[in-house]
Formats: sequence, structure tokens, C-alpha cells
Amino acid sequence: MTIVTEFGCNVQTYIKEFKQLCFPRPKVCIHCQAVDLCIGHGYYTRKPVDQQNAYVIQIKRWLCKGCRCTISLLPSFLLRHRHYVLEVIQQVVVTRFEKQASWSQVSQRCSEEGAPSERTIKRWSQSLSEHASSWLAVVQQRLATHDATLPWLDALGEATELRETGSALLQAATQLLAWAKTNWAEVIAYGQDDRLRFLWHWGHSQGLGRLI
Repeated sequence: MTIVTEFGCNVQTYIKEFKQLCFPRPKVCIHCQAVDLCIGHGYYTRKPVDQQNAYVIQIKRWLCKGCRCTISLLPSFLLRHRHYVLEVIQQVVVTRFEKQASWSQVSQRCSEEGAPSERTIKRWSQSLSEHASSWLAVVQQRLATHDATLPWLDALGEATELRETGSALLQAATQLLAWAKTNWAEVIAYGQDDRLRFLWHWGHSQGLGRLI
């Protein structure tokens, strides 16, 4: 299983500063709930890409001495089921859902020399649409707990104008990040371009599973 982990860097910095990174040891095994039984278990290799480069990175693993299952620390700039870094994927879904661009327009704005392909762009967008409703429900619940008077949460307000759940989730991610900045100093520097990365990190910790 995987713990999405925020290292505060992009893929290039992760590679450059890998030996100086701190890899937090899980206090509790996410498989069997045993406490203080996780030990280092080496690394495995992933090969993420962006529009221009392919990278080779090492992903830290831990082993639970109780159940003998492994736990991986996945950097938040990666999704579990995608080769492309999250930065590229966010550019695509924002262009498609928030800017209401056609498929050809998304390709023109987000692809370089055909990467990612239009087929890949459509697959990402479809996946976000499929998973957005379950994520949105949890985000709305958290935001309502924080401030039930938010206009975006009003059943007759702005949220109902967003007919596509992908668009609604992207907007909710902006609101969620604003809420997070009032609670965690480590995300104060996050901007609009970090919202999907934060959503992925936060949502995975809530047990929401796949995002895109």
C-alpha cells in the first residue's frame, strides 16, 4: 500500500536532493494497525515523465515486521496510476473543465510535440469525472464543518451552477486549500497551481483512493 507524502519539491528537486530528503517512518502500519513495527525496506524505481523529459526516481519502502506487508512513500507530485507528473495532469484538467476548452484546444495548450496525446488527455479527463463526485462529497463535508456559510456550499448558490463534477471538484480544491492555510503552516506558501497536489495528498489520507 501507499502513503502519499509531501516532500515540498517537484520531481527535479526530488532527484537532486534525494540523499538529503527525510522519509517519515509510519508510526502505525496501514495494513494491520501495528504500532512501531515498520522498518526500512529499500526502494523501488518509478519512471515519471513530463512533456519533455523522462525521469528515474527511487520510492522509499517500509516493511511491517508484524504482517510482513510493505508501505511505499509516494511523492505527492505523482499519482498512483499515471506516468505523467501531476503538474502536467493538472494543466490538462484545468484547461478542460475550468476553461471549457475543446479537446483540440486542450492538446494545443497542454501538449508539446504530441505529449501527452489527445487520447491520454481524454482518459485523464474521463477518470476525473468518474471519481470527482465521491471526492467532492468529502471535501464539501469538511468545508461545511469549517464554515457552513460559504456561498459555494449554498444549495441555491454557486455550486449548482457547476454542472460538471470535475469543475466543481477543482473549485472545491481551491476552497480546501484556503481552509488548510488557516490550519497548517507548511501549506501557507501553496498557490493555485498547488491545489490539485494538495487535494491528492489530503484526500488520500482520508481514504478516498483514486483521483485521476
